Amino acid sequence: MFKKKRNYLNNIYKVNPDTNAYIIEVSLDDYNEVFNGWDPSPIKRREIDPDLLNFIEQSAFDIPLKFNVELHFYVSKEVYNESKEALTKAGIINNFSFILHFIKKELRSNRKKILMYIMMSFSFLTSSQLANQYFELGLLTTTIAEGLFIGGWVFLWEAFSIFFFSSQETNSRYKRYIRFLDSPINFYYRE
Repeated sequence: MFKKKRNYLNNIYKVNPDTNAYIIEVSLDDYNEVFNGWDPSPIKRREIDPDLLNFIEQSAFDIPLKFNVELHFYVSKEVYNESKEALTKAGIINNFSFILHFIKKELRSNRKKILMYIMMSFSFLTSSQLANQYFELGLLTTTIAEGLFIGGWVFLWEAFSIFFFSSQETNSRYKRYIRFLDSPINFYYRE
C-alpha cells in the first residue's frame, strides 16, 4: 500500500534527489501573480492569491506529513529582479506565519470550548441526578431532570466532536503550515 502511494506521488510530483523532498511547482509570468491582486498592501504583507494558496494546500494534503516539500516558482528570465524575489519570498513566509497564527487561535478556542462543554456536561448530569434524588418526581421535575440529563450528554458529545473531528483537522492543517515554514522557497528562471 505504501509503495503504491509513493509511486503515485512520484508520478505527480518531482523529487529533489539531494533532499528527497517533494517539489510543488508553480509557473508564474510575474512575481505579483503570487499575491492577491485586490490586496493593496506592500508585497511583504500581501496575502497569497487564493487560487495559488488552494493549489499549495491541496498539494500539501496529497503529500504525507512525513515527507518534506519544497516550493519551486518558475518565472520568465525577462522579469528577474533580485529585490522583488527576496520580497516575494518574505511575503510568502509572512503569509504562512499569518495563517499559522489564526490556526493556533482556532486550536486554543477549540480547547476552551472543549473544557467549557465538559464542565457544562458534568454540571447538567450532576444536576439531573440531584433532581432525581432530592425532589418529588412529578411531571415538571421529571421533565426538568430528563432535560438536564439529555443536555449533559449533548454537551459531552459536542466536546468529543470538537476534540476528535474539528481539532484533528485543524491540527493537521497546523502541521502542514509548519512544514511550509520549514520548506525552502526557490525561484527558477526560464527562457
